[in-house]
Amino acid sequence: MKTLIITLIAGIVLSQSGISAGSSSESSTARDLAAAKSLAFGGVGVAGLMSEGERNLRAVLGRPDASQQLQAALAHATPVGTLYIMVGLRRCDRAAYQKVYDSASRPDDNVEVLRGCMITKESFRQVLSQIQEGRFDDYLSRTPR
Repeated sequence: MKTLIITLIAGIVLSQSGISAGSSSESSTARDLAAAKSLAFGGVGVAGLMSEGERNLRAVLGRPDASQQLQAALAHATPVGTLYIMVGLRRCDRAAYQKVYDSASRPDDNVEVLRGCMITKESFRQVLSQIQEGRFDDYLSRTPR
């Protein structure tokens, strides 16, 4: 009974302060996406499973505030996280995508890219160019495995 009362009080306090339990998990998904270390779409590895980065991006894109979450996560994103975010913005908010694309710095770093069973290092600029050309658009239209 004591636990129930504490839980109810905590819920009331959180709701009064405008915080919901659901919103913190979604923002942590966007943070996880921003921290990505390798870019992978479609089935990867021997089992052909969806990467954690793609899973996180799909989760963020399923939110009504996806564009805002992606743009907020951009401020602290790794180079690979930036690439995932750009794919997401291109998908959900083309105007925001274009604005970020036009103003984005283009580091000359190499990023880790997984394609099927292959792991390669590719230029950030080259992958960003592939995103601009729409080469990643179809992946998010496919049913996840």
